[in-house]
Amino acid sequence: MRAAFCTVALVALACLLLRAGRVGLAGDYVDPVAKLGAQDESLYAHSAIRMARQGEWLTPIFMGRFGLYKPPLLAAAAGLSARILGISRLALRLPGLIAAALAVGLVFWWGAEQRSWQAGVCAAGLLVSNHLWHSLTSMCITDGLLAAFYVAAMFALFADPWLESTWSLGLFSGAVAGAILTKSIPGLLPLGVLGLYWILAPRNQRPRFGRIVLAGTLAIALGAPWFVYQLAAHGRWFLAEHLNVEILGFGAGQPPQTSQESHLAFYTSRMALLDPVLMVLAVSALFALWQAVRRRSAAAVLLLLWLALPTAAAFKWQYRNIAYLLPAIPAIAILAGAYNPLCSGRSAKWMMTLVAAAFVAKAAMPQATWGLWFGPGTKVEASRAESDYCQRGRGNELVLVDIEDEMYASLLPLPGIHYVMRGTPPPGDYRMDFSSMGIILDAQQFADLDHWTPIFRQRLREWGLDSSVPIGTVVFNQSMEEVAMLIRARPDSDFLLPERYRAVVAASAAASHDLVTISPDRFLLLSRQALPAAGGNWSCRL
Repeated sequence: MRAAFCTVALVALACLLLRAGRVGLAGDYVDPVAKLGAQDESLYAHSAIRMARQGEWLTPIFMGRFGLYKPPLLAAAAGLSARILGISRLALRLPGLIAAALAVGLVFWWGAEQRSWQAGVCAAGLLVSNHLWHSLTSMCITDGLLAAFYVAAMFALFADPWLESTWSLGLFSGAVAGAILTKSIPGLLPLGVLGLYWILAPRNQRPRFGRIVLAGTLAIALGAPWFVYQLAAHGRWFLAEHLNVEILGFGAGQPPQTSQESHLAFYTSRMALLDPVLMVLAVSALFALWQAVRRRSAAAVLLLLWLALPTAAAFKWQYRNIAYLLPAIPAIAILAGAYNPLCSGRSAKWMMTLVAAAFVAKAAMPQATWGLWFGPGTKVEASRAESDYCQRGRGNELVLVDIEDEMYASLLPLPGIHYVMRGTPPPGDYRMDFSSMGIILDAQQFADLDHWTPIFRQRLREWGLDSSVPIGTVVFNQSMEEVAMLIRARPDSDFLLPERYRAVVAASAAASHDLVTISPDRFLLLSRQALPAAGGNWSCRL
């Protein structure tokens, strides 16, 4: 079985490597239905690059400010990979790819032990060909790593329901600690599964209460030190961002949504659209799973709890995001493979053929909502212009005006960037008060930055951050004329702008900048006060 596990994991890894090495960072959709981009990959990858170059492994930093919205395990693992292998999209994504591939191997093992090797192949094949799994686990984002830790924790309990062996106890507790250090509160859900399993599973197929306490204590003991450290080192920022914004704001509040659907309509429609084959096979296996639960099958009880808790948590969490269901996808694949009567016996070969045909069809139609994308490219249209600019090797700060790039520019070896966008800052309940810190400015403040920098630097010190780097990360303006004013005020900065700004800003830039057309819809204003390059030494094409 170990040889089969390794074979399946290697095949899964090959599929993920092929995609991860060819798709640009932040270059795919997290939610292809709503066309929601992968800005989070830029956040975590930026922190990882900084760790690889400067250290500070316990405290993620994004564009000069603390990034304490999530614990640091993903960024630290990606940063370590980038330090060893060099900064590249594949190196940054590699830790998550390996974890996801091992998880696919464990799903195969579960299905094979539960029913037959054919059922294991079906379960693994359905998981590998799932659009959500395929895309999210090949990005440098927390959801894929979290799901892999869920699989490891559940497999430990499946293989040893009593948690008597050292390896099963260590795997379960270590996986839960890893999940906590990946995504905080959601990482605790396997402990909830363990507690309910102890209540609902047959008496002779469940751990002693003392083993449950030991497993939970070990997991908390391994996961808690980072939270204690951040409370001691950056307590004000940590409580504001991690607790008040991330957990209470987006979890318990009424945050702004990407869709006006109800939770039920949002999640059910996307699951059906993203993988109709998996959904049909899983639904057709529900009756068999329920029968096994009624027969008091410990494995069936465990699988049902694994399905139920992440799904319930996604519905309970106020912000809607299809990525929240990713931890349940491996359980759905096991359900469809191990409990579907078509995945064993005489029909098994036909079911494996169907799973293989579904994979080929998805790969052949990557633009479909349920398709699998292996080709090169990116969904971020501005990334090529930004990478081309980076290759000029200029040491000037770059100001990006009304450029939607999922923060891709923050990943490039540029000396400094500022985002200028039209409108007003988002509601204060769902972000920190970045305006008072100077991280978010209005156009007048940015134009008079020399005056405001000492003021905002002092405020940042009060928050425990002794740096001026994050000042003016985002600038909100009200008109094209304000952008023209910024160009006059910052003659030593370069600007990347949409073509619609040309007529308004050309006169303001004439005395200080050279106008360079780089595409039909974008142009550069290059300062005539060219500064020597002072950026990093990694690729401009991530």
